[in-house]
Amino acid sequence: MEETYLTEGEFAFVSYMPTKLKVGMAFLSRLDIGVTQTLWNYFTLEEVPEDEQMFMSVHGAPVHMFITDEEGGSISDKSGIGWFHSDDTEELHPITDYEINRILNEYDGFMDVECDFDGNVLYYEDKIIISYLSEVDGEEEEDEYS
Repeated sequence: MEETYLTEGEFAFVSYMPTKLKVGMAFLSRLDIGVTQTLWNYFTLEEVPEDEQMFMSVHGAPVHMFITDEEGGSISDKSGIGWFHSDDTEELHPITDYEINRILNEYDGFMDVECDFDGNVLYYEDKIIISYLSEVDGEEEEDEYS
């Protein structure tokens, strides 16, 4: 099996105005009232609301999600974002809205993306593999007393 490495990626979003809302569209809302720091809420539409305009006035327009590299180049669009690798288990699973929100709020939108030695992003079943960022503020996480 090929040895894997990690490269840093960052979520990026572009909003668009659809003619009609559809199940599966993604939304990103900024929550900053009554909280000490801005929080992001990413969610996938599970049911089309009766009043689409009212819904978008509250939640904003739908967004396309991308992952970019350190230079701002595209690593993957939504169609290639699919697998999440957790430290809790060795099994890959489809990324969830919860994990996207955690990356946005706890890691400022940054994550690790699996790649080969040369930095080429690796794909499993046509999807990239991402995980929570293993470095914080440019330093590897260390034991407080080491």
